[in-house]
Amino acid sequence: MLKRIEARQVRTGMFIEMVEGIWHDPLLSRRRFLLRRESDTLKLNECADAGVVINTTKGLDVRNNSRKIEIDVRAARETIQKSVEVLENVFGRLQGGDAITVDQVEPVISSVSKSMDDYPAVFISVTRLKSKDEVTFLHSLSVSALMILFSRHLGLDEEVVQTLGTAGLLHDVGKLEIPLEVLNKEGRLNEDEIQLIRDHPEKGHAILSRQEGMSEIVLDVCLNHHERIDGKGYPRKLSRDNISLHARLAAICDVYDAVTSARPYKTPWSPKEALTWMLANEGHFDRRLVKKFALCLSVASVS
Repeated sequence: MLKRIEARQVRTGMFIEMVEGIWHDPLLSRRRFLLRRESDTLKLNECADAGVVINTTKGLDVRNNSRKIEIDVRAARETIQKSVEVLENVFGRLQGGDAITVDQVEPVISSVSKSMDDYPAVFISVTRLKSKDEVTFLHSLSVSALMILFSRHLGLDEEVVQTLGTAGLLHDVGKLEIPLEVLNKEGRLNEDEIQLIRDHPEKGHAILSRQEGMSEIVLDVCLNHHERIDGKGYPRKLSRDNISLHARLAAICDVYDAVTSARPYKTPWSPKEALTWMLANEGHFDRRLVKKFALCLSVASVS
């Protein structure tokens, strides 16, 4: 069983699946390993702000682990598995040119919404672990969950909250038209590949515009979640008040999940590293909202 713990909780004999952050030590940079030496354990213990994912089926567990956490992790995994199955079907239909309706993703929104009520920290932590084949679906799920969590924290109307959850699920549908070798490329993208990536909001907006009963909020988020406050985003180079609140929320949730997620080709940042970078990245995000997002995660104990 995978479990995320703080670095100070690590003990010799634990099996490390990943360490969040960038490490210079060759051992700690390795993706998966059994922690055998006390000296390496001490190195991890000294990284106070770091997070570590352990595999309790291959090594020791945290001694004071509660039964509730195990139950929550199991429930989160079941929700994620069922949601991914629905998303695979819906995205597959879209990719094949078939029509979809919001009702078809409603079961996913309902499940994610309940998870945000019951165990938000566990759910979001589990969705951070993304295999190559699951990146698209788990990223969509995670952004949906963060959108629901954040919009509720801001006190938005529950109907809007649910719509923003749908927007999070569908915000990246334009990537269905990008070749997998480009989406999963580990090295630097060339100019043509960068343009393909930058075209996905407009492609997604075109796809969703053809679907019956699609909310304007969903369409707005799909088209504008890569716009920046300073006007240097894409596709339309909107700035400040020309970017809706919904798109500004989506930009924060989208990037936060991207940089804190473990993927086959990159080491994740810790939540603290991500939020520090987002606050310092002048002009990219609405800094007032980033501060509220950080508080939202703190209240929900998402770390």
